[in-house]
Amino acid sequence: MNLLKQCKDRALIYDGSKGVMLQLKGLSGGDSAEEWNLTHPEKVKEVYEDYIAAGADVIQTNTFCANAPSLRNHGLEDKLYELNYEGARLALSCTAGTNVAVAASIGPTGLFFQPAGDMVFDSMVEVFKQQLKPIKDAGVSLINFETFTDLNEMRAAMVAAQEIGGLAVISSMTFDGGRTMSGNTPAACAVTCAALGAMFVGANCSGGPESLLEPIGEMAGAVNIPLSVKPNAGLPEMESGVAVFKQKPEDFARLAPDFIKRGVRLIGGCCGSGPDHIKALRAAVMETEVSEQPRGAGEMLASAYEAIPVAGLRTTEMKVCTDSIVAGMQGGDYYCLMDAIPADAGDADAVILDFGSLEPFFDLWSFTSTLGMFLKKPIVVKAENTEVAEGFLRCYAGRAGLAVSGLAEAYGAIKL
Repeated sequence: MNLLKQCKDRALIYDGSKGVMLQLKGLSGGDSAEEWNLTHPEKVKEVYEDYIAAGADVIQTNTFCANAPSLRNHGLEDKLYELNYEGARLALSCTAGTNVAVAASIGPTGLFFQPAGDMVFDSMVEVFKQQLKPIKDAGVSLINFETFTDLNEMRAAMVAAQEIGGLAVISSMTFDGGRTMSGNTPAACAVTCAALGAMFVGANCSGGPESLLEPIGEMAGAVNIPLSVKPNAGLPEMESGVAVFKQKPEDFARLAPDFIKRGVRLIGGCCGSGPDHIKALRAAVMETEVSEQPRGAGEMLASAYEAIPVAGLRTTEMKVCTDSIVAGMQGGDYYCLMDAIPADAGDADAVILDFGSLEPFFDLWSFTSTLGMFLKKPIVVKAENTEVAEGFLRCYAGRAGLAVSGLAEAYGAIKL
């Protein structure tokens, strides 16, 4: 199924929650839903089939928490390959002979990057590669990275998919109060993920459908690719210590036309949603005409915190090839970068980060993550050494500009 071709004529229907449906079939709240791919495969297939019967064009694999850190919490890390492979294989077996596509659901790890946690960029990339390999081996080539709250982690996931190769990506973030938990704006997320090659960008989880209208609208104004959305079935209510979602299917589907007008071409449900919600969504979508009007978003740069048009860019320059900065980094002190931030950075649209003749003697992840703590403006990279420039671009949580001769556009950067 060619999703991009199909969604030119109509919005496509995603499926809904796996956890809620498996709990109705006996899964305990504290148990691993992904383990059921091995222990109760017939129940997992029933969930897939229920969503296909409800009218889903795309079903997602039961692999959301099947990464090593999450599985470790259940003592299942040694079964990582099997759990992901079987989750993908079961979904494919249910769609054989149909026009329904399969997307692998991959969620965040629950780990934090330094200095808030212990994780570094390269290690995070490897975590996602470990999960992606069995999914690709099983035959699924469409990946839905969803419910991410940190653009750094989303970037690591997308770089992992890029480096494995042969995978198409849907990138979906979760917002609260207009930003992710890490402070990333919808526009910054959309620009960054689209530049990295996402087929769809969008939002999921968060709250009910109303909570995602504004983030989706901001994304629509920042990129020209199709959007995806998967809201929860309203806000949960606690009953006997259990979160219960009570939004009725017809209320859940009511805003589908509004999402479609904003550029959403893939729409489904997240927490609390079931086949009845998907059936109602399909009915609402089938009654909504899709009008392909160019959104007209121009080329954008982005940091993790803001996106700005390239046109009319006002810049200032930050030089890091100085004796004091070099001495600090040689001693492992990356906080010295604070002293190099230009005084007029706040008045500029973007900062030209001039590495000068620096060689890659320093830890580029420590450099990039520390700089991001103090400098929220988008970056334009300038460097004589292409290895330094490319190393920075690989882990920069945004879309950088590029002012480096001899280096092709890499990791979503745009030549200026």
